[in-house]
Amino acid sequence: MDTLKTVIFVDGENFRNNLRHFGFQSTPPHPTNPTYELEERHFLWREFFADIIDKFDTSTTWQHRLVRVYWYYAASISPWKENQRRAQQIVNKYSSTINLTIGDVHRLAKEWYARERRYFEKLREEVFSNIQNKTGFLEFKYVGQYVVRPYQVYKLESHPQHGITYLGYQQGEKGVDVGIAADMIEKMPHYDVAILVSGDADFLPAVKYLKEHLKHVYQFSLAKGVPPRIEYLSADLKGYVDCFAYFDEVDLLSRYLDRSCMPGIPPPIMQAIEDRITSLRSP
Repeated sequence: MDTLKTVIFVDGENFRNNLRHFGFQSTPPHPTNPTYELEERHFLWREFFADIIDKFDTSTTWQHRLVRVYWYYAASISPWKENQRRAQQIVNKYSSTINLTIGDVHRLAKEWYARERRYFEKLREEVFSNIQNKTGFLEFKYVGQYVVRPYQVYKLESHPQHGITYLGYQQGEKGVDVGIAADMIEKMPHYDVAILVSGDADFLPAVKYLKEHLKHVYQFSLAKGVPPRIEYLSADLKGYVDCFAYFDEVDLLSRYLDRSCMPGIPPPIMQAIEDRITSLRSP
C-alpha cells in the first residue's frame, strides 16, 4: 500500500479538559489554588503529533504521511450581559453565609467575566500563536463560541484572609464540534486517513459517514496511569473507529512535557511530576 495521506483533527476543548486531568499539588499545597493543572503551553507538540503518526504506523503496519494538524477552538466568547434577576437570586441564596448586595454580585460577576475574557484572548494571541509558529504542520482554526455564565455560580466563598472567591460557570464551546465535522467531510478528497483527537460521541455520525465513503478513521486519546491499570480519557468512539491508540501517563509526562516552557512550571510542581513518573515506573 502507498503512503496514506493523513490529517489530524483536534477538538480543542475536549483535549484541554483531558490535559487538565493531569493535575499536581505542591508540598505544602497552595491555600486557595491547591492543584496545578497542565495546559497546552506545557507540551512539545511537534514531537507529540509526529509520534502519533508513528503509533499508527506500528498499529496498522501501514505508512502514514502527516499532511496537517487542524486544532479547533471557539472563535469568540459569549458577550457580557447584566442580569438583575439572577443577581437577586444569588443574594437570597447566600444571605445566611455571606453579606452581599446586588451591586456586589454585579461587580464580582463582571470581574470574573473580565478574567475569563482576558484568558480566552491570551490563549489565542500568545499560547496558540506560539505553538503554531513552532509547529509548521499545525494550524489553529476558530469556529463557534465559548459560552460562560457569569451569574450562574460555580463557587462562592468568603475567606477571612483572601476575601470573596466568586466563580461563574464555564458552559463550554457551542458549535465547534459541528465545524470540525463539516471540515472533516469537506476535506475528504484530500486525505486517506482522518485521526480524531476527541472522544465526543457527537462525532459518531461524521465517523460513520467517512467510513461509508471508504476513508480510514482513527481515534487518539490520552490515558491516566500505565498498563494494566489505565484509564482512557474521552474514548467513547473507541469501538467505532478503524484503529485506536493512546499515550499513557508516563509517555505524556516524560517524553512530551516541555520543561523549558515560559513561564515555567514551578519547581515544587515539577518535583511532584517527577515523583509521579517514578511511581508509575515502579513495578
